[in-house]
Amino acid sequence: MKKLGIIGGLGPWATAYFYRRVVDLTPAKRDQDHIETLIYSAPQIPDRTAYLLGKDDTAEDPRPALIEVGRALRENGCQVLAIPCITAHAFHSEMEEGIGLSVLHAIRELGEVCWEKGITKVGIMATDGAKLSRIYDDVLTGYGVTCFWPDKERQHDVMDMIYKDVKSGRQISASVFSRVAISLFETGAESIVLGCTELSQAKLDLALDEKYIDIIDVLAAACVRECLR
Repeated sequence: MKKLGIIGGLGPWATAYFYRRVVDLTPAKRDQDHIETLIYSAPQIPDRTAYLLGKDDTAEDPRPALIEVGRALRENGCQVLAIPCITAHAFHSEMEEGIGLSVLHAIRELGEVCWEKGITKVGIMATDGAKLSRIYDDVLTGYGVTCFWPDKERQHDVMDMIYKDVKSGRQISASVFSRVAISLFETGAESIVLGCTELSQAKLDLALDEKYIDIIDVLAAACVRECLR
Protein backbone atom coordinates (compact mmCIF):
# COMPACT_ATOMS: atom_id res chain seq x y z
CA MET A 1 0.00 0.00 0.00
CA LYS A 2 1.35 3.43 -0.96
CA LYS A 3 1.21 6.47 1.31
CA LEU A 4 -1.09 9.27 0.14
CA GLY A 5 -0.19 12.94 0.43
CA ILE A 6 -2.87 15.61 0.12
CA ILE A 7 -1.94 19.18 -0.78
CA GLY A 8 -4.82 20.72 1.10
CA GLY A 9 -6.46 23.80 2.49
CA LEU A 10 -7.64 25.05 -0.91
CA GLY A 11 -10.12 25.42 0.69
CA PRO A 12 -10.33 23.65 4.03
CA TRP A 13 -13.91 22.39 3.58
CA ALA A 14 -13.03 20.78 0.25
CA THR A 15 -9.96 19.11 1.77
CA ALA A 16 -11.90 17.70 4.70
CA TYR A 17 -14.64 16.37 2.43
CA PHE A 18 -12.11 14.97 -0.02
CA TYR A 19 -10.43 12.91 2.71
CA ARG A 20 -13.82 11.67 3.86
CA ARG A 21 -14.51 10.43 0.34
CA VAL A 22 -11.13 8.67 0.19
CA VAL A 23 -12.10 6.84 3.38
CA ASP A 24 -15.60 6.09 2.07
CA LEU A 25 -14.27 4.63 -1.17
CA THR A 26 -11.56 2.47 0.40
CA PRO A 27 -12.60 -1.21 0.58
CA ALA A 28 -11.64 -1.63 4.23
CA LYS A 29 -12.89 -4.05 6.87
CA ARG A 30 -10.68 -2.75 9.68
CA ASP A 31 -8.65 0.36 10.52
CA GLN A 32 -5.47 -1.22 9.20
CA ASP A 33 -6.96 -1.63 5.72
CA HIS A 34 -7.18 2.13 5.22
CA ILE A 35 -4.61 4.21 3.36
CA GLU A 36 -1.85 5.90 5.35
CA THR A 37 -2.43 9.56 4.58
CA LEU A 38 -0.69 12.83 5.31
CA ILE A 39 -2.77 15.99 4.87
CA TYR A 40 -0.86 19.26 4.65
CA SER A 41 -3.57 21.91 4.95
CA ALA A 42 -2.12 25.23 3.84
CA PRO A 43 -5.02 27.69 3.43
CA GLN A 44 -2.57 30.61 3.27
CA ILE A 45 -1.50 29.56 -0.24
CA PRO A 46 -2.43 32.52 -2.50
CA ASP A 47 -5.72 32.32 -4.38
CA ARG A 48 -5.27 30.48 -7.66
CA THR A 49 -8.07 32.18 -9.58
CA ALA A 50 -6.96 35.68 -8.58
CA TYR A 51 -3.48 34.95 -9.87
CA LEU A 52 -4.68 33.42 -13.15
CA LEU A 53 -7.05 36.29 -13.89
CA GLY A 54 -4.29 38.81 -13.27
CA LYS A 55 -6.74 41.63 -12.55
CA ASP A 56 -5.05 42.54 -9.29
CA ASP A 57 -1.37 43.51 -9.32
CA THR A 58 -1.11 42.34 -5.71
CA ALA A 59 -2.22 38.77 -6.50
CA GLU A 60 0.60 36.47 -5.41
CA ASP A 61 1.92 33.50 -7.38
CA PRO A 62 0.69 30.32 -5.64
CA ARG A 63 3.17 28.01 -7.36
CA PRO A 64 6.11 28.31 -4.92
CA ALA A 65 3.86 27.49 -1.95
CA LEU A 66 2.17 24.60 -3.79
CA ILE A 67 5.57 23.12 -4.62
CA GLU A 68 6.83 23.63 -1.06
CA VAL A 69 3.87 21.72 0.37
CA GLY A 70 4.25 18.96 -2.19
CA ARG A 71 7.95 18.57 -1.42
CA ALA A 72 7.23 18.34 2.30
CA LEU A 73 4.79 15.50 1.64
CA ARG A 74 7.28 13.73 -0.62
CA GLU A 75 10.05 14.09 1.97
CA ASN A 76 7.73 12.52 4.55
CA GLY A 77 7.34 9.39 2.48
CA CYS A 78 4.23 10.08 0.39
CA GLN A 79 4.26 8.17 -2.88
CA VAL A 80 0.94 9.35 -4.31
CA LEU A 81 0.04 13.04 -4.31
CA ALA A 82 -3.34 14.66 -4.89
CA ILE A 83 -4.56 18.23 -4.74
CA PRO A 84 -8.30 18.75 -4.20
CA CYS A 85 -8.22 22.13 -5.91
CA ILE A 86 -9.03 21.95 -9.59
CA THR A 87 -7.95 25.47 -10.48
CA ALA A 88 -4.46 24.58 -9.20
CA HIS A 89 -4.30 21.99 -11.99
CA ALA A 90 -3.47 24.93 -14.26
CA PHE A 91 0.01 24.60 -12.71
CA HIS A 92 0.09 20.80 -12.82
CA SER A 93 3.23 20.28 -14.89
CA GLU A 94 5.13 22.93 -12.94
CA MET A 95 4.08 21.33 -9.65
CA GLU A 96 5.26 17.90 -10.75
CA GLU A 97 8.59 19.28 -11.95
CA GLY A 98 9.14 21.29 -8.78
CA ILE A 99 8.01 18.56 -6.38
CA GLY A 100 9.82 15.75 -8.15
CA LEU A 101 6.86 13.38 -7.85
CA SER A 102 3.78 12.68 -9.95
CA VAL A 103 0.55 14.42 -8.93
CA LEU A 104 -2.74 12.77 -9.84
CA HIS A 105 -4.57 14.79 -12.49
CA ALA A 106 -8.27 15.03 -11.63
CA ILE A 107 -9.37 16.18 -15.09
CA ARG A 108 -7.58 13.33 -16.87
CA GLU A 109 -9.32 10.99 -14.47
CA LEU A 110 -12.60 12.70 -15.36
CA GLY A 111 -11.83 12.11 -19.03
CA GLU A 112 -11.51 8.38 -18.33
CA VAL A 113 -14.86 8.39 -16.52
CA CYS A 114 -16.56 10.15 -19.43
CA TRP A 115 -14.98 7.72 -21.89
CA GLU A 116 -16.17 4.71 -19.92
CA LYS A 117 -19.71 6.10 -19.62
CA GLY A 118 -19.95 7.26 -23.22
CA ILE A 119 -20.42 10.90 -22.22
CA THR A 120 -19.40 13.34 -24.96
CA LYS A 121 -20.94 16.63 -23.79
CA VAL A 122 -20.46 17.99 -20.29
CA GLY A 123 -21.47 21.21 -18.60
CA ILE A 124 -18.75 22.60 -16.33
CA MET A 125 -19.32 24.43 -13.07
CA ALA A 126 -15.89 25.71 -12.04
CA THR A 127 -13.96 28.89 -11.29
CA ASP A 128 -13.18 31.71 -13.68
CA GLY A 129 -9.55 30.65 -13.36
CA ALA A 130 -10.33 27.14 -14.54
CA LYS A 131 -12.30 28.54 -17.46
CA LEU A 132 -9.62 31.04 -18.49
CA SER A 133 -6.80 28.49 -18.31
CA ARG A 134 -8.81 25.97 -20.40
CA ILE A 135 -7.72 23.11 -18.15
CA TYR A 136 -11.02 21.34 -18.72
CA ASP A 137 -11.37 22.05 -22.43
CA ASP A 138 -7.81 21.15 -23.39
CA VAL A 139 -7.75 17.87 -21.46
CA LEU A 140 -11.26 16.61 -22.18
CA THR A 141 -10.97 17.27 -25.92
CA GLY A 142 -8.48 14.40 -25.97
CA TYR A 143 -11.22 12.11 -24.65
CA GLY A 144 -13.75 13.20 -27.27
CA VAL A 145 -15.64 15.37 -24.79
CA THR A 146 -17.00 18.85 -25.53
CA CYS A 147 -17.25 21.29 -22.62
CA PHE A 148 -20.15 23.69 -22.15
CA TRP A 149 -19.61 26.67 -19.84
CA PRO A 150 -22.27 28.95 -18.34
CA ASP A 151 -22.81 32.33 -19.96
CA LYS A 152 -21.39 35.42 -18.26
CA GLU A 153 -24.31 35.90 -15.88
CA ARG A 154 -24.57 32.26 -14.86
CA GLN A 155 -20.78 32.02 -14.47
CA HIS A 156 -21.07 34.88 -12.01
CA ASP A 157 -23.58 32.72 -10.12
CA VAL A 158 -21.06 29.87 -10.05
CA MET A 159 -18.38 32.11 -8.57
CA ASP A 160 -20.84 33.35 -5.94
CA MET A 161 -21.66 29.76 -4.95
CA ILE A 162 -17.95 29.00 -4.57
CA TYR A 163 -16.74 32.17 -2.85
CA LYS A 164 -19.79 33.74 -1.19
CA ASP A 165 -21.42 30.48 -0.14
CA VAL A 166 -19.05 27.55 0.48
CA LYS A 167 -15.82 29.44 1.20
CA SER A 168 -17.81 31.75 3.49
CA GLY A 169 -19.34 28.87 5.44
CA ARG A 170 -22.85 29.10 3.97
CA GLN A 171 -24.98 26.55 2.15
CA ILE A 172 -25.31 26.71 -1.61
CA SER A 173 -28.51 28.37 -2.81
CA ALA A 174 -30.74 25.71 -4.38
CA SER A 175 -32.38 28.25 -6.70
CA VAL A 176 -29.08 29.62 -7.96
CA PHE A 177 -27.63 26.15 -8.49
CA SER A 178 -30.76 25.08 -10.38
CA ARG A 179 -30.61 28.19 -12.55
CA VAL A 180 -27.06 27.40 -13.66
CA ALA A 181 -27.75 23.69 -14.16
CA ILE A 182 -30.83 24.30 -16.31
CA SER A 183 -28.90 26.69 -18.53
CA LEU A 184 -26.16 24.09 -19.10
CA PHE A 185 -28.58 21.30 -19.91
CA GLU A 186 -30.41 23.62 -22.32
CA THR A 187 -27.17 24.27 -24.21
CA GLY A 188 -26.73 20.54 -24.82
CA ALA A 189 -24.85 19.11 -21.84
CA GLU A 190 -25.53 15.42 -21.14
CA SER A 191 -23.99 15.61 -17.67
CA ILE A 192 -22.80 18.39 -15.40
CA VAL A 193 -19.44 18.29 -13.65
CA LEU A 194 -19.21 19.77 -10.17
CA GLY A 195 -15.84 20.99 -11.34
CA CYS A 196 -14.70 23.02 -8.35
CA THR A 197 -14.13 21.04 -5.17
CA GLU A 198 -16.22 23.53 -3.18
CA LEU A 199 -19.22 22.63 -5.32
CA SER A 200 -19.24 19.11 -3.94
CA GLN A 201 -21.31 20.65 -1.16
CA ALA A 202 -24.20 20.77 -3.64
CA LYS A 203 -24.27 16.98 -3.56
CA LEU A 204 -24.79 17.11 0.20
CA ASP A 205 -27.28 19.99 0.26
CA LEU A 206 -29.36 19.22 -2.84
CA ALA A 207 -31.00 16.16 -4.37
CA LEU A 208 -28.76 15.52 -7.38
CA ASP A 209 -29.14 12.55 -9.70
CA GLU A 210 -26.65 10.52 -11.74
CA LYS A 211 -26.38 13.26 -14.37
CA TYR A 212 -24.04 15.14 -12.02
CA ILE A 213 -20.39 14.10 -11.72
CA ASP A 214 -18.50 15.19 -8.61
CA ILE A 215 -14.83 15.88 -9.38
CA ILE A 216 -13.95 15.10 -5.75
CA ASP A 217 -15.32 11.58 -6.11
CA VAL A 218 -13.38 11.13 -9.35
CA LEU A 219 -10.11 12.18 -7.71
CA ALA A 220 -10.76 10.24 -4.50
CA ALA A 221 -11.41 7.04 -6.45
CA ALA A 222 -8.13 7.56 -8.33
CA CYS A 223 -6.26 7.96 -5.03
CA VAL A 224 -7.68 4.68 -3.72
CA ARG A 225 -6.81 2.89 -6.96
CA GLU A 226 -3.22 4.15 -7.03
CA CYS A 227 -2.51 3.62 -3.33
CA LEU A 228 -3.88 0.08 -3.30
CA ARG A 229 -2.39 -0.87 -6.65
